[in-house]
Amino acid sequence: MKVAITYHEDFGKNGFSVLKERIRPSFETLMESGLVDGIDVQVFKAWAAPLRLVEQAHTPTHMQNMQTDPYREVALLSAGSVMMAAELVAKGEAESAFAYTGTAGHHASRGSCWGFCYFNDVAITILRLRELGLKRFLIVDVDPHFGDGTRDFFGNDADVFHINFHSGTGEEHDPEKNNYDIGLTFGASNDRFLSALKSALELAKDFDFQMAFVIFGHDSHQDDYGGFNLTFAAYPKMAQMIREAVGDKGLVYVLSGGSCVHVAEQVIPDVVRDLAGRWPA
Repeated sequence: MKVAITYHEDFGKNGFSVLKERIRPSFETLMESGLVDGIDVQVFKAWAAPLRLVEQAHTPTHMQNMQTDPYREVALLSAGSVMMAAELVAKGEAESAFAYTGTAGHHASRGSCWGFCYFNDVAITILRLRELGLKRFLIVDVDPHFGDGTRDFFGNDADVFHINFHSGTGEEHDPEKNNYDIGLTFGASNDRFLSALKSALELAKDFDFQMAFVIFGHDSHQDDYGGFNLTFAAYPKMAQMIREAVGDKGLVYVLSGGSCVHVAEQVIPDVVRDLAGRWPA
């Protein structure tokens, strides 16, 4: 199949309060769009991430702190959704995937968390993929909030090429460790974002990764709560640029920040449509 969608109804029922209202409406819009045909685009019910991998990723203190957290179960389910999506791609059962989540992950470090994030879904997933034999990964974080948790995991791991867009200022490149922080400033426009994305993907063109993750926060939309000022026109172009840069390597979108229902209802199907190659002629 071309695209796997991983989803669980608990994301919309029990997900973090700021994030969850968009889940069911956007999923229903996706199902009504005609994109999900059961052949090229299929939906899979997510399962919780194995505790052994979550415990391997996070410190004992963090795991203890999470023991009584009300979002613990949906956070484990969210990490499992990302893992399922990536495994389907890694095993050749799908060319790409979109993972729904009920909590985000990129602010969860090994020993702490904040910003609607509890377990680092991509870090936990990479542990699993390395068990399967994959070694090198590209992470493109387009959420306008700095992905500090992901950097905590991979800042010293040169086998992970981490492109980190954010709404702050300044640009820092570390080619030895493959860390690239790109501050677009508050209120970044479509042109500013897409130009920076093009340049950043060019930096990664010689990095021999085996799978790419897009940490997809649609809080970058001008109607949402993040720091960018993107319009709906930016997202199909973003998706096309990333897909073309990744080529025939695995590509997994991981739902991150965003709360606006009408934004999610449009941009998530737009991304899936691009992955499926079903843009109108």
